[in-house]
Amino acid sequence: MLLIYAAGVLLTSLITVPNWPFLNRHPLKWLDPSEAEKHPKPVSANTSSKKKAGKKSMAETMSVSPTNFHLTISSLPACCFLLKCIHRGQVLPTQFELLLHQHHCNRIILRVGLRQWTITVTDHSFEEGWDAFCEHNIVKRHDTLLLRHSGNLIFDVIHFCELQKQVLLPWTVPLPDLLHMNVVASRDDIHTPTRQLQVASSLRPNFCQDLSDSICFYQVFNSATPNSLKIPRFIDHFINGSKTPMLLINTGNKSTQIGVKHERLHQNWRDFILEHQLQHNETLVFVPESENIFTALIFDDTGVEKVFPWYHTFNIYSHA
Repeated sequence: MLLIYAAGVLLTSLITVPNWPFLNRHPLKWLDPSEAEKHPKPVSANTSSKKKAGKKSMAETMSVSPTNFHLTISSLPACCFLLKCIHRGQVLPTQFELLLHQHHCNRIILRVGLRQWTITVTDHSFEEGWDAFCEHNIVKRHDTLLLRHSGNLIFDVIHFCELQKQVLLPWTVPLPDLLHMNVVASRDDIHTPTRQLQVASSLRPNFCQDLSDSICFYQVFNSATPNSLKIPRFIDHFINGSKTPMLLINTGNKSTQIGVKHERLHQNWRDFILEHQLQHNETLVFVPESENIFTALIFDDTGVEKVFPWYHTFNIYSHA
C-alpha cells in the first residue's frame, strides 16, 4: 500500500512540478507596473448606473414608506386572523380583541368542520374550553390556526401543523358558504338586536374550498429571497413543476399567473410582491379552489389579514 502511495505521489509530482514546454505554449504577457498605471482598467458608465438602479429598486421593494403603504390598504376591518405558536399565553391581535369588545362578550365559538367548541377569552388568552379544543383537534404548541369570522363571534378554523400544511380530521369539511348559511347563528346566552358589519377579505364569502386535489398550506415571506417563494415540504406532492407548472393565485378580484420551478414559486413572483407590498415575516396562506387555482391571504406580523381595495367586501351578521 505504501509503495503504491509513493508511486502515485512521484507520478503526480513529475506531471505538475516541472516547467514542461507544453504548459507554456500560450504564455501571458504581463505589463510592467509603470505601464499598468498608465492604462487603468476602463469602467462602463452604463454598468455602474444599472447596478445603482438595481440596488435602488431592491431597496424600494423591500422597504415601502409608511405613507404610501397605508394609501393602498383598505379601511374596512378584516375578518380573518392567524394565530401562531398556540398556547395559553397567546398574544391575540388587537383587532381580534376589539371585535370582542364591540360584542360586549368574552366567549367565542371555534368551528372546525362539523363540530364546534365554546372558548372563553380572559386576559388576552384562551381559557375555559381551550384545552378540550386542543385535545379533540390534536392542536400542538407550534401549530397555527386561521380564524375566519362568520358572524356572531363564530370563527371557522383551518388548522395547520408544524409542517405548514392543513390538518385533516374526520369532521373536517370545506369552509362554509357565508352567503347561503343562516346569517345569524343561534346563541343561548345573548338576546340582543341583530346588526351587520361590513368586512373585507381575499376570500370570497361563497368561497368553494377544494380538499380533494390539493391542500391548504402557508409560508412566511423572507425578504432575503424576493425572487421566489419556497413551497413547504410534503406539499410538492400536490404542487410541482411537472404536475402544476403554473398556478393561478387569486387575491380578492385580482389574479396572477405564477410559475412553479424547483419546488418554488418563481415566474411573476416578484411582480406579486410589488403589487401586494409584502414585508419581511408576513405570512401567506394558500387555500385551494382546484388543483392549480389558489386564493392567497396575506397576514401581517400581528396576525391580521392585510386588506386591499380590490378585495371582496361583504356583510357578516351579529348580535349588537
